[in-house]
Amino acid sequence: MKKMFLILLLIAIVIITFIIYNYNGYKAQTQEIQKLNEEYENYATGEIVGTSLITLINKTVDINKKNNILVDNNGIFIQNDENSIRIDVKFLESEDIFPMEKIENMGSASFTKNYASALFKCTQKEYHKNSNLIKYLLFEEIS
Repeated sequence: MKKMFLILLLIAIVIITFIIYNYNGYKAQTQEIQKLNEEYENYATGEIVGTSLITLINKTVDINKKNNILVDNNGIFIQNDENSIRIDVKFLESEDIFPMEKIENMGSASFTKNYASALFKCTQKEYHKNSNLIKYLLFEEIS
């Protein structure tokens, strides 16, 4: 009788520990997503200068690399349904929209030299349906 009780107690402890561990992991992941979204929301609200935009682009490229987001033949990150982040930029002098990878490949110094004091505004943002993480931002040069 004692053995059966101890076995049931041990199983209950293992199950409770497993549930608490998974809940804490879920809570930590939710907080991380919320923190990242808040940071991107700060950039997406109002106007930002070119130096802030290139900082955000570099950070986003690093996040995508850290998350092992696949890259296509053109060096563009392939969107997934969970944690990829994409930034596109539209400049006043062009009708084309440029992906962040093209801007990053041209170099931060070159972008900063030409657009350090230019103003950009986020005109579009999207979130991943599965994770509610920021998925896409479109910045347009306004001056």
